[in-house]
Amino acid sequence: MSEMLEVAKRAGLEAGKIALELRDKLKIKLKSNQSDIVTQADLASEKVIFSILKASFPMHNYISEEAGKKDNNSEYTWVIDPIDGTLPYAAGLPFFGISIGLLKNNKPFIGVINLPALKSLYWAENGKGAFLNGKRIKVSSVQDLSKAIVLFDYHYAGRRVADIKKILLKIVDKIRYPPTFASSVVSLAYVASGICHGDIHTAFPWDFVAGAAIIEEAGGKVTDYKGGDIDWSKDSIDLLASNGKIHDEILSLIRL
Repeated sequence: MSEMLEVAKRAGLEAGKIALELRDKLKIKLKSNQSDIVTQADLASEKVIFSILKASFPMHNYISEEAGKKDNNSEYTWVIDPIDGTLPYAAGLPFFGISIGLLKNNKPFIGVINLPALKSLYWAENGKGAFLNGKRIKVSSVQDLSKAIVLFDYHYAGRRVADIKKILLKIVDKIRYPPTFASSVVSLAYVASGICHGDIHTAFPWDFVAGAAIIEEAGGKVTDYKGGDIDWSKDSIDLLASNGKIHDEILSLIRL
């Protein structure tokens, strides 16, 4: 296990402790709309992650949901969501997590996801497999789309009706069920560990990089909605993640 992965795991665990400690003392602020919120826990989690990562890797690049971008012209870029799923987190639900991903030359290289309320730490490093609490994980073997649980996460308010028409209505009768957790990291972690079989979501790089690294190391597949490689430098990303076995069939239904 590399130093970068070890440090990322430590940062994710420390951030998870803070998220749990502050959960009953939240002060919620609106960002862009009613479904886009931030709490002091997001900011405290981000602070401890930055403190740990930058102590070891001060000259890497950094992208975070709350702090924005810091470009040091490095081949390595840390992509961080200090609390993904702030809405369920603030509501007292367990479906939230800390996401710490590392891009190497704009490709997912390391992923750490901590789901502290579920006591689940996922991690992966390129070429070294994917793990949940130290146990190797693999994506599911489901090949029949009608037996697949394919997660669908809505975008922010203002985009939801369009997303339903563009994506959900095309697949809802073809799959077993399309749940949503309102947390990208939970959805991607569940695909990586074989609990669910696919995830369709438009969001931001910090929502996806860690999960993409973990899914690919677990044997799954991650593309955009056209089946192409994802450009992680974009501000908004259309992501389809799956066990790989149902990927092409989903693409045939949602391809834009």
